[in-house]
Amino acid sequence: MNIAFVTTDNAKSILNWSGLNYYISKSLENCGTRLHYIGDLQQHFNSINFLKKVFYTQILHQKFPLERTIATAKAYAGSVAKSLSHNDYDCIFSTGTIPIAYLEARAPKVFYTDATFACMLNYYAGFHNLSSDTITQGHQLEKQALASCALAIYSSEWAARSAINDYGTDPSKVKVVPFGANWDLQYSEEEINAYINRRGMSTLRILFNGVDWKRKGGDLVLSVAEEIKNRGIQVELHIVGIRQVPVENLPGYVFSHGFLDKSIPEQKDKLENLYKDAHFLFVPSVSEAFGLVFCEASLFGIPSVSRKTGGITSAIREGRNGFTLDENAAVNDYADLICEYFNCHDKYVSLALSSHNEYAQRLNWQTACETVLGLIKEIK
Repeated sequence: MNIAFVTTDNAKSILNWSGLNYYISKSLENCGTRLHYIGDLQQHFNSINFLKKVFYTQILHQKFPLERTIATAKAYAGSVAKSLSHNDYDCIFSTGTIPIAYLEARAPKVFYTDATFACMLNYYAGFHNLSSDTITQGHQLEKQALASCALAIYSSEWAARSAINDYGTDPSKVKVVPFGANWDLQYSEEEINAYINRRGMSTLRILFNGVDWKRKGGDLVLSVAEEIKNRGIQVELHIVGIRQVPVENLPGYVFSHGFLDKSIPEQKDKLENLYKDAHFLFVPSVSEAFGLVFCEASLFGIPSVSRKTGGITSAIREGRNGFTLDENAAVNDYADLICEYFNCHDKYVSLALSSHNEYAQRLNWQTACETVLGLIKEIK
């Protein structure tokens, strides 16, 4: 299959969009697909939108992101069309809606992403306090992308429902394919068993992995770890992703490892060992479109504990690779759950093995991209 792979940035860089473009493109290629990369799209801002930005930001103190305007989307579409003009493709594939929303092409358009504009509006910090003009154009862009595509693939049921309910999209062309873990690792059953048993049950090790302390629920994680400690359980909390934890005088059982870059071998090895040793990944996000860290935890046979919000429930299946608690769950609720499994070795081991099985069956990039390619072949 010959596919044009469209991104606004450089898909070959593992540093962009949490590495998603990189892993999706490489996995498609590993499935035998020929990709023609179209990326690093230049934004062309017209004077009208520039003046609007000045007005909204300086006068009304509202956000007016120039990259989320119809003018920018049409400029992207023009650049992509030029790159397509001399080749025939089976499909135009993008990991976002904006660069292909207004693209006119002979080949069917398909996108694979984690949220709709309606999902994100007033949900993520970057989508609060948007100007009315931005909101209008944002919905119009999303509706145009959905109306003109042959297939809209989302990583979660949460996002898929929004495409159907908020934009009236034909349900038959809306599909759900969970993302995979962004690791180039494969473990045998024997290795996973060894990692799980090596953790022991004398010291409870909790891993928090996230770059946004507030959005990822960092304060709640600290409170739950303290509650578990007060119950007489030896506990260690390992914090990854936060360059500077916004808390003074962390307790002695809390270890902050800073941001670990997987493109640097030494840091990658350190993160890998933290995953292998952890009993639970605990990231109770306040808002989350999907949560790649839950896929990563499953790879290592680690159950995840989080909050029931956004697309998390498509990454974490209840009782299979962890649990999600209601948004109003208290510190004791989380502590009760974690202690229940930590205090019963057989129960914990069963959940940990089940967690790895979730990775092996559905939360890996090979499975995701094979599924995506199967869906694309059905529309040809």
